[in-house]
Amino acid sequence: MEWGDVAERLAAARYWWVATAGPRGPHAVPVWGVVADGVPWCYGDPDAVRVRNLTHDSRIVVHLESAEDVLVVHGTAQVAAEPADRPDVVAAYHAKYTAPEELMWLPDAPGMAGAILVRVTPTTALAWTLPDLFGSQRRWGSGPAVPR
Repeated sequence: MEWGDVAERLAAARYWWVATAGPRGPHAVPVWGVVADGVPWCYGDPDAVRVRNLTHDSRIVVHLESAEDVLVVHGTAQVAAEPADRPDVVAAYHAKYTAPEELMWLPDAPGMAGAILVRVTPTTALAWTLPDLFGSQRRWGSGPAVPR
């Protein structure tokens, strides 16, 4: 599997599940995510559990919604920028989330003051389809082997 395949699936997915770890243990939450220049991004309020967790432990897992057509990306994340500092990422959000009811939740919307962009640096990606679990398994990256 090539990174371009992974990035394309992330870019097309409406929602991502993001898992982080913090002092109170693991945390998972659905988020809006985009890919800008091949790099996955999400965002949140600085007080969001995922953002607080990532400031202490940069490890992250991004998982798409489907349990039958699976994509799991392991890596690290940097609490990286304010929306005004990354117009390319903000533009990607505006291109992807266009419904009128979504506009108020975009990272540069007036009610989202203080939102912080999170850059994901992937190390490993795993993909498979449930009907052909063993025959469809694909991997990208050089991370440690994942036990079966």
